[in-house]
Amino acid sequence: MNAIITGAGIAGPAMAIALKRLGMGVTLYEAREDNEMGGGVFLGLTPNGLNILKAFIDTGLLRNHYTAGTMEFYNARNKCIGRLDTRDQARKYGAETIQVKRARVGELLRQEAAREGIDIRYGHRLRCLRERAGGVEASFDNGHSHAAAFLIACDGIHSACRSALFPEAQKPVYTQQISTGAMMRLNGPQLPFGAIKMTFGQRGFFACAASNQGEVWWFSNFHREKEPDKNEIHAALQKEIKAQLLEIHQNDPAHIPEIIRQTGEMFAYPVYEMPLLPRWHSRRVCLIGDAAHATAPHTGQGASLALEDVIVLSQCLNSSPNTAEAFARFQQARKPRVEKIVKQARKVGSAKSKPNPIATFFRDLMLRHFIRFEKKKMDWVYRYQPDGMEIPGN
Repeated sequence: MNAIITGAGIAGPAMAIALKRLGMGVTLYEAREDNEMGGGVFLGLTPNGLNILKAFIDTGLLRNHYTAGTMEFYNARNKCIGRLDTRDQARKYGAETIQVKRARVGELLRQEAAREGIDIRYGHRLRCLRERAGGVEASFDNGHSHAAAFLIACDGIHSACRSALFPEAQKPVYTQQISTGAMMRLNGPQLPFGAIKMTFGQRGFFACAASNQGEVWWFSNFHREKEPDKNEIHAALQKEIKAQLLEIHQNDPAHIPEIIRQTGEMFAYPVYEMPLLPRWHSRRVCLIGDAAHATAPHTGQGASLALEDVIVLSQCLNSSPNTAEAFARFQQARKPRVEKIVKQARKVGSAKSKPNPIATFFRDLMLRHFIRFEKKKMDWVYRYQPDGMEIPGN
């Protein structure tokens, strides 16, 4: 069989490699141009995602530039109120959580896909899909069309494939939060390497960490009732956010407003939640990753869940030549786990929202105990190993 894959970020190249190793023909399409693939910020990769990524790339290369996964929690008086140490994860799960540049993960996966002879075509934005008895045809804005046995959509939360496949489905819902931050060099006293410093300030949450290359990587959630449009995101929104963050954190530990002041260009993107879809597939088209089940970024599981999808779907396709049957088995296998993690992410996001004095008092008092509980509760997430983590045919 031959396949079309849309989206060349992280899940797309991994899916292409997995199918190629099953002996299938694969063409990977990306809406952006090649020179636009280096943007974006950083993301968390937890053991469940890293263990899968090892099947595709040398994950040691990610440690050329990264920040540690250990988290230290502080209140607005800069008092440490808890620590979530990840250094035991390598022993327990075979990998330890790290923060890495999103673009670097995608770059390594696309390089491996190219080595495997996979055709990656940039500048192809999907216009429409047509399913028929023998397969599916994808048409793109540049006039190109491609027919194949099936299509896997890895094109993110604003998936063009999902819109074409399920035009009646609910659109992603804006959460009134903007995720913002930057990667920058800090003049003056440096942050120590080894942990992410998570601060519950008087009026907002702020996280920052030193990378092993001496950069500061920071992120925050900015409350904004009105959903910004694309023009605002690339223009006025950054200035608006910087001014607001300086005001919000003016009475917080001194390193926070100093980092914000010294930041030049920062990233800013609205946080969306994807209403649960009753179906992720048709007979010839299947959605995976954020296209099917986008989760809020608060638990750092977006990329890891997408990589899990790649393994499970490749195994389903390997065991069944009937795509409709394979896609149905894939959704049945993945849906309960995904929905549970999505709910957890929402709870974590709520904990970062506007603080109140009573909740702050009990948070400071109980956080150490809560962290121990959460660490145990995340065991089932990090320990996940679908069928021994092996890609058939590898």
